[in-house]
Amino acid sequence: MSQNGSRWRVANTQKAGNAIVHVIANGTPPEPGVEVRVHIDLPRRRAIERHHTVTHLLHWALHEIVSRDAAQKGSYVGPEKLTFDFNNAALTPQQVQDVERLVNERIVENAHVSWMEMPYAEVKGRPEIMQFFGDKYGDTVRVVQIGGQPRALDGYSMELCGGTHVRGTGEIGLFRIDGEAAIAAGVRRVEAVAGLNAYEQAKRDQEFIRSIAGKLNSPIADLEKRIESMLTQQKALEKAMKSIEQKQAVETARQLVAKAQSVGTTLAIIENLGSATGDQLQAITDALKQQQFKGVAVLASAVDGTVALAASVAPEFTSKVQAGKIIQTIAPIVGGKGGGRPDSARGAGKDASKIDEALAQARALLA
Repeated sequence: MSQNGSRWRVANTQKAGNAIVHVIANGTPPEPGVEVRVHIDLPRRRAIERHHTVTHLLHWALHEIVSRDAAQKGSYVGPEKLTFDFNNAALTPQQVQDVERLVNERIVENAHVSWMEMPYAEVKGRPEIMQFFGDKYGDTVRVVQIGGQPRALDGYSMELCGGTHVRGTGEIGLFRIDGEAAIAAGVRRVEAVAGLNAYEQAKRDQEFIRSIAGKLNSPIADLEKRIESMLTQQKALEKAMKSIEQKQAVETARQLVAKAQSVGTTLAIIENLGSATGDQLQAITDALKQQQFKGVAVLASAVDGTVALAASVAPEFTSKVQAGKIIQTIAPIVGGKGGGRPDSARGAGKDASKIDEALAQARALLA
């Protein structure tokens, strides 16, 4: 909106009685009675029209593919994207694909989009015209129709709507669903794009695939096979690494058993194992069980300042001392927490400087 070199951006437009109110986003508004010129940002308006109209198609397609009971619970229509909320269980990947395809089929048909105002009394009894039954409507409503004959109310999609729309579905260009997820109990959200936004997204996706193919030194046509081959190799390496770690855990456990000392009347292993991970500590305590170590083991380590704790108690000692209680006692010393069963427990903390103090406390619990 402009007048004599001054410009204002209209952030919102609302109806107040019989007046149309424009909410100004910047500067001091013009004086009452001053004539101004209104300029429409056509690229932005056209993008909103595409997203708004395709939302109607999406609503219709969900009824066709998923369920007639999928009722709209909310939506957002902007120049950059659309979101559509509805009540339903999670959609399957195939349902998402089918909905996207059906919407694009209707876009290619370039069906006529029309609208007409009519008395609400003539609309509210017609179930084929979608409407929010909890909303309050005035005496006159606007019905937006896709397909059928203009003003005949015989289209395949008909909804009460006051928004801006394209004149034919072909103007939408392209429709892509970005994602589908839960936003509340029993409510799902579809996020999608249309028109040039969908084209730009498709272009980015294509460039991303080309980049991945280049990094893997593979033609795009063979990319899936290349990734599957790499995943197979990775699984084989992970299996080999796990076998090595298990052998190392068994050897470490054997060495720890040889160093075990009596604390009070209990044979104990209380050790700081340096930079071992929490999973490695667990593997070592499991190996101690396999070697039938008859005592109590409390192990600690730290990786990048994060402390890992593990405790193991032979069954014949759990009536005297329990692994879970040991961890619950010493974990706070290293600034963490943990717990577990009487025979096995784990914990974590964030103060590696207190490991020796925590292990000393574990030793005191057995004395």
